[in-house]
Amino acid sequence: MDPELAKLALVVAFLTGGLALTLLILRNKGRRRAERLGAAFELGTSRPAGVLGSALDGLYRGYSCRYLIQYASQYDRGGANLRFAVTSPHRWTAEVSKTGTRMLARFGLLKDFEIGDRDLDENLRFAADEEGTLWALFGTEAVLNAMHIIAASESFESVHVRAERIDVRWSPRMPRLDEDPEALRARLELVTALVVACGYPPAHHPPTQ
Repeated sequence: MDPELAKLALVVAFLTGGLALTLLILRNKGRRRAERLGAAFELGTSRPAGVLGSALDGLYRGYSCRYLIQYASQYDRGGANLRFAVTSPHRWTAEVSKTGTRMLARFGLLKDFEIGDRDLDENLRFAADEEGTLWALFGTEAVLNAMHIIAASESFESVHVRAERIDVRWSPRMPRLDEDPEALRARLELVTALVVACGYPPAHHPPTQ
């Protein structure tokens, strides 16, 4: 066998073995994390999901949920996303206001509706298909209170509501919160309070990514 080809084959085998070992380590780490975090869900309902066990499916107070941890990268601060499968007649978002989005909203390139609550309007950017949707939804004290509490949670970034799901994201990546069962249970409670206040019942399907 050509010595150069032998060297190349050795390098390829070494890299392949290293990649396989790395994937195995990450998969085992994901499964161990899923076992810890599973305690936050209803007993016996949690199971690992997603690539390398980076996500966790489970039930909480009758809602099908998926909790996904996203690692930080050069282009993303990472964080954690909690998805509830719900039935919603509304489509709306609430995101922490940032300099860039404020500028785009000022030039009319992004929607930025006000809901009539000074604190939330100053700190969050609201968008919906129709502004009246937000006024009707946030015209109730229960929804306002739930939004205030979830927006005040540490590292909160956004809420996205669609017909079949609600996604709440916390960013940047904070392992002490993202991988703590008690912190996850608190996040589950916050989202549950919001969907109940909004009147969104559980959907009859899992919250796939």
